[in-house]
Amino acid sequence: MFIAILITGCGENSSGDKKVAIAFPNTTPSWQRNGDSMKKTLEEEGFNVELQFSATSDEQVKQVKEILENNPSCVVIGAIDGEAFVEVLEQAKEQGTPIIAFDRIIKNTDAVNYYASFDNEAIGEAMGEYFEAALNLKNGGGPYNIELFAGGPSDNNAHLFFKNTMAILEPYFKTGQLVCPSKQMDFNSCATADWNSANARNRIKDLLSKYYNAGQPLQAVLSPNDDIAGVILEEMKARGMQKPLISGLDADPAAINRIKAGEQTFTVSKDPDLLTSKCVRMIKAVVEGTEPSINDVTTYDNGVKVIPAYLCTPYIIDSGNVSNY
Repeated sequence: MFIAILITGCGENSSGDKKVAIAFPNTTPSWQRNGDSMKKTLEEEGFNVELQFSATSDEQVKQVKEILENNPSCVVIGAIDGEAFVEVLEQAKEQGTPIIAFDRIIKNTDAVNYYASFDNEAIGEAMGEYFEAALNLKNGGGPYNIELFAGGPSDNNAHLFFKNTMAILEPYFKTGQLVCPSKQMDFNSCATADWNSANARNRIKDLLSKYYNAGQPLQAVLSPNDDIAGVILEEMKARGMQKPLISGLDADPAAINRIKAGEQTFTVSKDPDLLTSKCVRMIKAVVEGTEPSINDVTTYDNGVKVIPAYLCTPYIIDSGNVSNY
């Protein structure tokens, strides 16, 4: 069912310029690609675009504050820390500047108007279902040793990925078909601060030295993205361990190459062209005072209100279809 929400009074600013500001992290190459692509597309459609990248949450909040002082027609934020914008977005609310959260939800504020992302619950489910099928768990496969990694604690997406994957895998821990030797199975134990692959590398080193030194096999690893999958595979290879069934997310070029080489099992693709295209259409509608397309008005409660969202569909890339990429 098509759902549309209209924001009134959110058109062009007083100068008549179609000024759009984008504030993204520079933590992975995909953010750089997404920002550059969105800026190029919007400028081709006559928008005046300010694109800012930041390495830390404090830097990003400062950038957004400065952006708002220029009275843009719309601000798009890919949040490093989804809980860091409560105070600064009060200014956006006061001056009537619409805010679009991109890929990561912004929490605990009613100043966010829309959310453009992928179906993050579906991503977690897809990961869980892949493990379930590949390990033949429905038909009694196992037991298999598995270790679990999650994304950054401040990113709501990371919680959704992990929760929905574990909803599928937890029954197999109860039957003994899946075994986690470290017993680190809750989100906080498995989280990777700031999605930083160096933090994941330290954790996998610790796990391997404590639980797998006696030649015990590690047959499966839940990895929340491709960068983290890469460092886990490197550390296991350095110890002469057999490659595990391992997940990924983002379809980064390095991960595609690892899948082609038979190293990484699969990745979940969040097609950046699809997401940026949908977000550009959302921006255009908001700035011009028309109705942006929305397909979800129930899922993303940010603690203050449910954010109307457009959710794109992710898909799996593995050995069966990687030749297309």
